[in-house]
Amino acid sequence: MSSNQIRFDPPRQSFDPVYVLFRRSCAQHPERIAIEWGEQKITYAHLQHQVSAIGALLLARGIGEGAAVAIHGQRSANAIASTLAAWSIGATVTMVDSSIPDERRCLMLTTVPVSAILHWGAPFDLRGVLSLDVRKAIQDRSEPENAYDDAEQSFPGDRAYIAFTSGSTGRPKAIAGSHNGLAHFVDWQSKEFGIGPGDRFAHFTNLSFDVWFRDVLTPLISGATICIPTTEARAESVFAFLRDSGITAMHLVPSIANLWINTHAPDTTIDTLKHAFFAGEPLEGALIRKWRDAFPQCTVVNLYGPTETTLAKHFKRIGADVADGIQSVGLNLPGSMTYITLDDGRLCESGETGEICIATPYRSHGYILGSELVPTFLEGLLPELTSLPIYRTGDLGRRNAEGEIEILGRKDDQIKINGVRIDLLEVKSVIASHPHVRDAFVCARQGRFTKSIVAFIESEARSEETFLAYLRKRLPDVMIPSQLHFRDALPRLPNGKTDRKSLTEYANRPVSVAPVRPPEQPHSIAERIEAIWLEILEYPGLHPDLNFFDAGGNSLLIVVLHERIEKQFSICIPLVRLFHDTTIETQSRMIAALLRGEGTAIERAAEPSDTRAMSRNRIIAARATARNL
Repeated sequence: MSSNQIRFDPPRQSFDPVYVLFRRSCAQHPERIAIEWGEQKITYAHLQHQVSAIGALLLARGIGEGAAVAIHGQRSANAIASTLAAWSIGATVTMVDSSIPDERRCLMLTTVPVSAILHWGAPFDLRGVLSLDVRKAIQDRSEPENAYDDAEQSFPGDRAYIAFTSGSTGRPKAIAGSHNGLAHFVDWQSKEFGIGPGDRFAHFTNLSFDVWFRDVLTPLISGATICIPTTEARAESVFAFLRDSGITAMHLVPSIANLWINTHAPDTTIDTLKHAFFAGEPLEGALIRKWRDAFPQCTVVNLYGPTETTLAKHFKRIGADVADGIQSVGLNLPGSMTYITLDDGRLCESGETGEICIATPYRSHGYILGSELVPTFLEGLLPELTSLPIYRTGDLGRRNAEGEIEILGRKDDQIKINGVRIDLLEVKSVIASHPHVRDAFVCARQGRFTKSIVAFIESEARSEETFLAYLRKRLPDVMIPSQLHFRDALPRLPNGKTDRKSLTEYANRPVSVAPVRPPEQPHSIAERIEAIWLEILEYPGLHPDLNFFDAGGNSLLIVVLHERIEKQFSICIPLVRLFHDTTIETQSRMIAALLRGEGTAIERAAEPSDTRAMSRNRIIAARATARNL
């Protein structure tokens, strides 16, 4: 019988929720280090003390079982303690990273209303909602006499968190995640890969992505240590962090790993890394080979599973012999089954392409629409094979001869950029909401280094700067189109529909790239920078005053730009400087000054109070600063 025709009706196992598993870790390893960042360290006992303090703060404000609480800030020990505290009193959490635009945060916090917003110095005021600084609660609560001071308690409710994914209506889709689904995954990952005391997990993920739970919970239930970098994980510093921190395990997105390894591969191998869990995008053989050159002791694991299925439902340990191209995502986690179906619902044969459909009892509860909970998994789709509801992923795939699943693309208008799932209809919807837009079309462009979004706009208003400012208030950075093309009218097919094919082909047309001239050739600094930009951005309309980010640049590509400029001019400049000098003209002046020996002034000008990689909002502020330098 084909793997695609196996009957699947597993008993549903009830796992202890993660916050209970965490308490057991505290009891077993009270003096072990739970979290460290820089020179600071927190033991399991002290982390549990913080959890208890924040839980007491919530209960004192009348917030308890069944409530919803927002965790607002950036990755930190406070974020971890606040999440565990909310669960420990029976509340549901919504994770909101403070770096995303205000309007997006408002949408998230009003789509699923919350009773309180927990923060630690980055308050977000919302009318009628308590804003609570957890730092004071931690400081005011005296340390317990015993190393571990909480009795084990759990609550009957299974709703653990609200995760948001891109939605076609212009509003993010809210998914209600389950405690049982979380516990099922982290329990499996911990046991399958032998995670335990002595392991050190890198924590790179921002709060607003559900991968944050994977970064944090697997190590905490295993007695391992979470290591948080004190700066953004940039290519030129991430390998030093991995080596110096003795990292043994990490989760990462292939495109980011590809950027790191191709621009700043470590000079010597790093032997401490034992496990690299890749997810969020197709994993290619070429990246695996380069990764293993840098981390020869590392087991590469390919994970797959949409947010709706809870963290991951497929995995594959990549063997020693790595094939070229996209790797399979292997077999199902225990307690899940995948079927490949045609549009009419018939099962595919082995090797035949169809839609990937997943059945599991360890799933999310559904989409939250107002006061309604709409199931993400549909009943009765394959009654001859399973009594469980099934999630239709929208991903195209096939089952190979070994029974493993190969991912081949998407059925719909969803894409992934840097591991973030984006519904292009949501981007289109936000563009179309602009009062001067008559119609719009949005598609993806596959560039040399990364995928980007291209928008075609039918409008008499043609100001890119105005439109981008409008979009930045409403969309996160990764969803901002890299190119805007204005048209009097979008092309139409005879039936009146937008000619999607011609616009997509235009967006992906090849751009002629002139070779970057060697430094010894007597061409101007500006010409050489423009050639580098053209190579990276493949943007045909470059001019001296065009902003790098408005030409399709992003936080990944600026690292490539930084590396190319340093190599081209044989200079060393701080990466943050390129967030200030964002045009060919200003970069030319900056480099000319450096070549004249005026580097000290440049270094001083490039030292803002916070040198982490800037989001688009911070880039706007940096532009204003740069004008005054």
